[in-house]
Formats: sequence, structure tokens, C-alpha cells
Amino acid sequence: MSWDFRAPGAPHPSYSDPKLFSIRMYHGGQICGHCYASGSVAWFDYCDKDRMSMTEIDNMVRELGYDGVISYWYSTPIYSNGGLTKLNDNQDGIDMLVFVPETMIIYIFLHHEIDSNEGWFYSQSGSNMFVDVEADIVPN
Repeated sequence: MSWDFRAPGAPHPSYSDPKLFSIRMYHGGQICGHCYASGSVAWFDYCDKDRMSMTEIDNMVRELGYDGVISYWYSTPIYSNGGLTKLNDNQDGIDMLVFVPETMIIYIFLHHEIDSNEGWFYSQSGSNMFVDVEADIVPN
């Protein structure tokens, strides 16, 4: 494991190693148009660019207590302007990590799918979906 779950209220770490970054994970909600609705936020710190993989992201999701059909989407605060890109496989994960160390935070959104056919609708690699993460998350 190359990351630590941040306890609620704990401060954001300061990284001196350019391979380290944090993940701000939106979970428990749904991507609805231009917002992430009815969800929560969890932080994972000390993620290592050289050790990150889809398996590590799956482990983070399990740490939050989730199982089942979940789509992963990501954005970077300084490059994506709110646009989301789907994480399908390790190559997508590698593509996501090219933004580290220019950004030390990557946003990951969990889309809890209602049924297995919904994944077909979201199967594209890129997307025209945009999420305003500061204004549009609605707490449970």
C-alpha cells in the first residue's frame, strides 16, 4: 500500500518528494449533469506516482466500504477545468499521473452505477461532463 487515509479534520500534508500526491475522492453520490450530488469527500495522502495503479484505487474504494459496480472518473484541478476523464484501466491511470508533480491533488469521482448496463453508457475514455467541485457537492 502506497497511501494513507486522512482522518477527518487532519491537515493536508506538505510534500517534498515530487512523486507524492493526494487524492480527493468523491463518493457515495452520483454524477448528475454538472454536479456530484448526495456524496461525501475522503482524502488519501502520500500516494506514490511510481506505485499507483487501478488496484490501489480499488483498495481505496474498499477502504471506504464500497463494493459492486462503480465507475471511476478523474480530474486535475489545474488542467481539466472541471472536465472528467474515465478511468478504465492501468493505462488511464498512467495518463492521469502525468500531471504529478505539477499538481499535488487529483480528484477522483465514484459513480455508483444502478445496474450493469449503465456502464455501457459511460464507456468512453474522455467526456464532455464537467463538475464544479467547490459549488456542486450536495451532502447527504
